[in-house]
Amino acid sequence: MRALELELESSQRAAIAHPLGGAYVAITGAAGTGKSLALLLRAKRAFEVLRPTECAIVSAASELAVERMRATSFAADAARGVLCAPLGDIAFEILQHHRREQGGKPFTLIDDVRAEELVVLAGASLFALEWDELLSAEVDPEITGMRTPQRFASTTYRLIRKLRMAGLSPDAFAAAALRGATAFYGNPPNFANPDLIEKTQPKYRDSLRVTSPELTRQHTREVDLSKILARLYRAYLERQAERGWLTRIDALGEAAQLLESQPQLRSAWAQRYRFAFVDDAQDLSACDERFLRALFGPALEGVTLCGDPDQRTLAFAGPRAERLLEAAPHRFVLEQQWRSSTPLARAVRSLLPAGAPIAPVQPGAVEVHRAETMRAEAAYVAQSVARAIGEGVAPHDIAIIARSLRCTDVYIAALLDNNVPVDPAGEGSLYAFADVQDGLAALWAIADPYRHDWLLRNLEAPWLRLSDATIAKLCAEPAEPQALLFELPADAEDDRGRRWDRRRDFRLAWNVLRAERDADLEPVARERLSMFRAARSEWLTQERRLGVAALARSIFEQTVFAGATDARGRLRRGLVERLARAIERFIDGRPRATLHDFLLYAEQAAAVENDSCSVEPLDASAVAVLGVEAAKGREFAHVFVVDVRAGAFPRYYVPDAFQFTPKLGMIPKENVGEGAGAARTAKFTYFQYRLDLRSRYYAEERRGLYCAASRARQHLSISASGRPTKGIGAPEFLEELRALE
Repeated sequence: MRALELELESSQRAAIAHPLGGAYVAITGAAGTGKSLALLLRAKRAFEVLRPTECAIVSAASELAVERMRATSFAADAARGVLCAPLGDIAFEILQHHRREQGGKPFTLIDDVRAEELVVLAGASLFALEWDELLSAEVDPEITGMRTPQRFASTTYRLIRKLRMAGLSPDAFAAAALRGATAFYGNPPNFANPDLIEKTQPKYRDSLRVTSPELTRQHTREVDLSKILARLYRAYLERQAERGWLTRIDALGEAAQLLESQPQLRSAWAQRYRFAFVDDAQDLSACDERFLRALFGPALEGVTLCGDPDQRTLAFAGPRAERLLEAAPHRFVLEQQWRSSTPLARAVRSLLPAGAPIAPVQPGAVEVHRAETMRAEAAYVAQSVARAIGEGVAPHDIAIIARSLRCTDVYIAALLDNNVPVDPAGEGSLYAFADVQDGLAALWAIADPYRHDWLLRNLEAPWLRLSDATIAKLCAEPAEPQALLFELPADAEDDRGRRWDRRRDFRLAWNVLRAERDADLEPVARERLSMFRAARSEWLTQERRLGVAALARSIFEQTVFAGATDARGRLRRGLVERLARAIERFIDGRPRATLHDFLLYAEQAAAVENDSCSVEPLDASAVAVLGVEAAKGREFAHVFVVDVRAGAFPRYYVPDAFQFTPKLGMIPKENVGEGAGAARTAKFTYFQYRLDLRSRYYAEERRGLYCAASRARQHLSISASGRPTKGIGAPEFLEELRALE
């Protein structure tokens, strides 16, 4: 956010001065036009008129954006009744307060990782084929996606999450699925449509050659899939109710329903929350909108929204509040560009989907670079960043932005090789970082030293650094094993003819903990192992008197926190500090949980394939390495948008095994079961064509690139690696930009 001393233009002044009460206000405009500044100053007006019993909500569409807003001057106004929090947290507090007044058991706020665990539990009997319907052959077990149970559970949870966003109950979902199936199969479309055939990939055109019996078979399996998903949805809600667990999306829906059903309660909370100011409103979900209308009334009286429709990048994550900004009764469109020069702003606008204002890009406005390999690209970016810092640019005024944080390892490594401090943040898994895994390995040393995968990582971690030869000796049996006292039976050999020994399964940990191979090791290795045993003994003593979070911090101080103070060590400390905070949050939500419980949770979180997890920023003085969602609302002097190649940015469009819309019902992708003559269902192929989902997806990816590029004030670099493709499977954004010059 730019300094408050900026000379405001007329649209900003009008938005700030507009009456605070009445129907809601929307402040829109392109990136860099001062929307967030206008929202901030409008909110400051509201702070002055709040009564002691009133509060103003300051929020945003994502947790990371809320954290960014907390760092502004809102923090100084907290004592005057400002609540800066995600809307889901506010909804959860309303539910928690109501539950306390009713004398019920408190709710627990959980994340998507633990919510997905409920789906796995709900589907355990399904995957064991124990359901009565399956045993009685009422439902065919050959259902799309069920060949891989873990992936089926993840896809099911993503569907349930979208249904919760849309406010659809299991019964409403089941009814919509059956209606959609009846409408489609009762009156099939023309699968011989020339345009449909032309726009379908040749390898999937066989799915359009369907007979009436084949459509009947696909219809039956679609109905079976709908029944299974509806039952899993009900089981998920039942387990949620039993445990009192709620995600933020669940809290938004439940709180909205509570306020809608109890007008007196809604009136009481409306008197408490007099105003609301929401940034990045283009990314609000449907349940966010429903909660705001339930709290502030259908006209959203006292609400101010701020956002840029051209930065919508979450449409495929669930139903959004699509028309909320455009339909505002009072809308202020900001046009003056404060952030970037005119040539740079025009170049950034050219990245938007077709139909947006596009002007020829002035040569030199954007630095475009394509390297032969990803490592070469990372080296180019790291050298450019180091050169900018050498010329006097502050590290915190530089950003490396990728489509997702999961794609940034090679760029972070190149920056560290140049001793450039970095701070990663954005959509991705904290547990995917090597330094975090080293921290987890140290914790496993006392939680379960016989988990050899983690013990091996411990032995190779920077604080022990045992060689491969030493580890090989630790994995082997003693040089002179004790002779057997009794003859073993003839079948006491494995498939390789080796003598069976039950200790073989935990030989490594046995040798590490009991020093049975120390005599065969080098002096340095023996010294390090002795240090490990002494430290572990101390940790076991501390375990009896320290809480889980305090014990973890003590272990980190002796292991991963120790060592280098250069950029690499600084990053390691920052990542493990995030891990320590994650442990604290986990224990706050589950006071009786053990260290082992958290470590099992961390393994589940690391296995999550989508970007439902995020990494929060921590080091405000380092070069920011960001995913697109974390970059929203921020600005930097130098921005490097990296890995802009087909398949990475934009990512390939890979639809889930099944999709759902209220009008069309279920749309299964895979055609499974006896008699399936094609890989895909006819319905999926048809609606891919009719809804043009691929084009919509890549339009969203273009907005993501626009969002990343528009963070730059002075210098923008867009880079990629490898040879450009023909742009058939996914467009080549970098080459398109080069062609406009």
